[in-house]
Amino acid sequence: MGLSKLSYTGNSNSSLGPKLRIGSLAVAVAFSLFQLVALLRSPSPYPKPSATAASHERSDDGQYDTARSESFGFFYDIPNDHWNRLKSIYASHSNHVDPKQPLRFNPDFEGGDQRNWRSSAHAWYQNNYEPNFSCQFEKRIGQNMNGDGPKWVCDPHRIKRLAEERKLKDPNHPGCVVYSVGSNGDFNFEMGMQKELGEGVCEFHIFDFGNYGGKVPKELKRAYYHQWGLAKQDPNVVTPTMGNKYYGLLDTVKLLGHDKLDVIDVFKIDCEKCEWETYQDWLAPGIPMLQQIQVEVHGAPGQKALDFYDGFERAGYLRFHKEPNIQVRVLLI
Repeated sequence: MGLSKLSYTGNSNSSLGPKLRIGSLAVAVAFSLFQLVALLRSPSPYPKPSATAASHERSDDGQYDTARSESFGFFYDIPNDHWNRLKSIYASHSNHVDPKQPLRFNPDFEGGDQRNWRSSAHAWYQNNYEPNFSCQFEKRIGQNMNGDGPKWVCDPHRIKRLAEERKLKDPNHPGCVVYSVGSNGDFNFEMGMQKELGEGVCEFHIFDFGNYGGKVPKELKRAYYHQWGLAKQDPNVVTPTMGNKYYGLLDTVKLLGHDKLDVIDVFKIDCEKCEWETYQDWLAPGIPMLQQIQVEVHGAPGQKALDFYDGFERAGYLRFHKEPNIQVRVLLI
């Protein structure tokens, strides 16, 4: 599935709840999530990211103020009436075809028959957690938008605009930051992001414990390959040191000197089930807000899957895209 997070954190004083985030997930299913402060029910755990607060000082009689303020400047040009319509669509959504039994169709559902397609991860995703937000200019980003590597990104032109504003405010700011976890030697997405936004706009950090550093395309500018995988964060580690095969996300952020960043613009992850063990770390204190999450999920491990999706929604994330990865195995579609 793909989750796109509007990496905007909630205002605890807002009666409307947190700002939305957008992201992506893939049985594999890919989800895209985005976070917006005002659409969700509970306050976001993040402080307002000053680095993403757009400075659109123009005389527009306040007609764009709601979206602009509730998305920390990401949606700077959506009229208030359109924004309120998006909010009403979110408010009317349901996460489950059977809200009283959200694990119905799941292999872990009591009485389910795992030999039956109707008791499978495929059937469960068919009946739960559809997208509940739309990005008008979402785009499947890759070198040519097709195949297994590209991911759906919410309004990529807005990322470029925010990056330019940050650089104007602070020339030492990286502008746009992309984390790509689990490359397997495929740099299709990163090359597509550069093609979409322009050379040098984003700083790419690519993670995999495989030895693929030599395969990073020379054409990919400001790209850094880190030969380690993502693991559950060890709470006992205060100051991580180089040389490990796996690191938690907080360790990673500290090692790269990103612990002072407000936002990581795109967090793309395909780590072959590590998502179920690490996702709580993505929302933990000390982690820059992950504005958009493009995550490929593998399987649907019962209550853990419910906690995963509901946890992101409570944290202020909305789903703007969902697509199955039908290359994994032959599925009924």
